[in-house]
Amino acid sequence: MRVVWRRIARALSNELAKEGELRVVVLCIGNEMMGDDGFGPYVAKKIKGLERVGFVKIVDCGMVPENYTNIIRDVKPTHVIIIDAVDFGGAPGDVILSFEPKFDGISVSTHKPSLSMLSKYIKLTVGSKIILMGVQPKNVDFGLNMSDEVLAAGDVVIRALKSTFKRLRAKLSKHS
Repeated sequence: MRVVWRRIARALSNELAKEGELRVVVLCIGNEMMGDDGFGPYVAKKIKGLERVGFVKIVDCGMVPENYTNIIRDVKPTHVIIIDAVDFGGAPGDVILSFEPKFDGISVSTHKPSLSMLSKYIKLTVGSKIILMGVQPKNVDFGLNMSDEVLAAGDVVIRALKSTFKRLRAKLSKHS
């Protein structure tokens, strides 16, 4: 797993570093009472301290990301990173990182509106670039705990995000 988080961090850092003035909203989506669907809130709790870097806003929006679009409009982020459990056909715990997510072939049955509609709305109203960091769930049944595979993937994503934002903070402070 050591190599995986570094690859994710490097790819994410390279994508985010393309912007001169960086503002990022990390939108963590999910339902903690539905097994692996709690992935987004799990990540949100572990990375909340990253807001100290100054250009990141962490939003734990549970199952209703549409209720937090006002925060996105207020921040006017260059990027919105969506963290969620998504069924993309991988093995449980696999992580997907997409810089131009189409959301075709990805299903998330617990969230309304769909991630596709949400990302289109954000692009149209704010102009933010959308990045998807998703995990393939093993189970999303009510009352279950998160699976070991998804917990391990959560730790990979958390480490990658921490590394990315600390690296970018250092890079931005050199240029200011």
